[in-house]
Amino acid sequence: MLLGKILEARAKAKTSAAIEALAKLQPQTARIERAGELIDVPVATLIPGDVFVVRAGEAMPVDGEVIDGASSANESMLTGESLPVTKAAGDRVFAATINGDGLLRCRATGVGSHTLLAGIIHLVEEAQGSKAPVQRLADKVAAIFVPVVVAIALLTFVAWWALAGDFTQALVNAVAVLVIACPCALGLATPTAIMVGTGQGAKAGVLIRNAVALELAEKLKVLVVDKTGTLTEGQPVVTDVIPEKVGADDTATLLQLAASLEQGSTHPLAAAIVARARADGLALATPQNVVTTAGRGLQGEVDGRRVLAGSAGWIKEQGWSAPEAETLAHAGRSVVAVVADEKLLGFIGIADPLRASSRAAVARLNRLGIDVVMLTGDNAGTAQAVAHEAGIEYFEAEVLPGDKAAAVNKLKAGGRLVGMAGDGINDAPALAAADVSFAMAAGSDVAMQAADVTLMRDDLNGVADAISLSRATLSKIRQNLFFAFIYNVLGIPLAALGMLNPVIAGAAMAMSSVSVVSNSLLLRNWKPGGK
Repeated sequence: MLLGKILEARAKAKTSAAIEALAKLQPQTARIERAGELIDVPVATLIPGDVFVVRAGEAMPVDGEVIDGASSANESMLTGESLPVTKAAGDRVFAATINGDGLLRCRATGVGSHTLLAGIIHLVEEAQGSKAPVQRLADKVAAIFVPVVVAIALLTFVAWWALAGDFTQALVNAVAVLVIACPCALGLATPTAIMVGTGQGAKAGVLIRNAVALELAEKLKVLVVDKTGTLTEGQPVVTDVIPEKVGADDTATLLQLAASLEQGSTHPLAAAIVARARADGLALATPQNVVTTAGRGLQGEVDGRRVLAGSAGWIKEQGWSAPEAETLAHAGRSVVAVVADEKLLGFIGIADPLRASSRAAVARLNRLGIDVVMLTGDNAGTAQAVAHEAGIEYFEAEVLPGDKAAAVNKLKAGGRLVGMAGDGINDAPALAAADVSFAMAAGSDVAMQAADVTLMRDDLNGVADAISLSRATLSKIRQNLFFAFIYNVLGIPLAALGMLNPVIAGAAMAMSSVSVVSNSLLLRNWKPGGK
C-alpha cells in the first residue's frame, strides 16, 4: 500500500513539475520606467500600461506588447516549440519566457492572475481535479461493489463457522475476502491517468480544460475548421499587382495610388496593400475627401486624381469590365480593382497564405479517421482554392458568423461527435456548439474561453496531438480498470473458499494499486506528433 501511495505521489509530482518550474521562472522584480528613470519594483505591483525593459537573457516579468527593440524569445515552456520566436515592435511577449540577445521595451498588458502563465496553471489544475464520465462509471460500480463484497465476506464467515465450526478460520477467510476486494486500485485507475495525460498535454502546448473533453476527443469523427487564422496565417498579403498597361512605372503607380487611398481604412485588405507599398519603398500621399461604401470599396482624391478602389463587382457596376479579376478570383485571390481619372489602372490580388503545417495536419487527422470540414465566410472561389491546397474535401463558403453554430449542429445531427477549431470572436458560438472545441492561443480571448482545449501553437497539428493524447489516456484508463478488477475477480472466490491467506491477499491488493499507478506513469512516454 505504501509503495502504491509513493508511486501515486510521484505521478502527481512529475505531472506538475514542468508547470511548477515554469512558475518559478517568472522573476520577482521588474525593471520599469518611472519619471524618465529605470527602477526595479516587485512584479506584484505592476499594472497594465506600465512600461518595462527586459535585457538579453532575462525572463519576461508579465505579459506585454513590444514598444521598441528587436530580439527573440524562448517560448518552448508555453508552446512546446523549441525554435526561438522573433520579437519586434507590436509583437506580444509572455511572462516567464526568456528574452534572447536583444533589449526589449514593452508595455504591460496582463499582470497577476491575468497572465497567460497564470491561466495555464489554472486550466491544468482544473483539468486534473475534474472527473471523466468513465470515472463516474467507476464510482457507480464501486458504490455497488463495496456492499456486495461486504455481503460476500459475511456469507463466507457464516458459512465457514456453520460448516467447519471453526470461528477463527471463518474470521480469517472473511477478512481475506475484505482485503483482496479493497477498491483502492479502482479509485486510482482514472485520476492517475488523467493527471499524467493532462500534464503531458501541457508540456506539448495542448491545454485541456476538463476530463470530459479529454475523454470525448478520442471519439471525434468530424472536425470543423475555420479558414482564416486556423488553416491560414490570418494576415492577408499582396500576391499580385496587375496593371492594365504592362510596365514598372504603371505597377508602382497602381500600388501607390491604391495604398494612399487605403491608408485610413481598417479593413485587412487595405492593411495588406499599404504594407506592400511601404515594403516597396513607395511614398504615400495623404488622401482627401474619402468616401467609403460599406462592403464595396472607397473613393477619394490622391495628388489631385480621383481614385476608386474596391471589389471587382463594384467596379463593374461603375461601368468597367474586369476579366483579369475573375482569373485572380478563380486562383483563390481576393481582388481589389483600382480606377483613376475614369480609367481602369489594374487589379491587386490579395491572399491569406496557408500555414506551412496545415496540409500535413489535415492528412494526419484523416489518418486518425477524422473527416475535416472547412467553414468560411469567404467566396466560393477562394474557399475552393484553400480547401484544395490544404487537402480538404468538404467545405462550405460564404457562411455568416451566426450560421457557423447551425452548421456544427447540422453535422452533429448525423449522430457523429463533432469537434470545432477556430480562433476568432465569430467562432465562439460554433466552438460552444461543438462536442469538443479547440481554440488557437493567438486568437481572441472569447474563443479561448468558449473552447475545451487551447492550443498554445497556431498549428492544426495541436488538434491531432490532443486526439492522440486522448486515445492514449483512455487506453490507459481501460487498462487500469482491468488491473483494478482482475485481482478482485480472481481473488474473491479463492479467499471465500479459504485458499487465500490474508497476508497474501493484502500483497495482491497492494500490487493492484502499484500496477495501476505504474501503468499510468507509462503515459509519460507519449510524445506529440505521432500518428
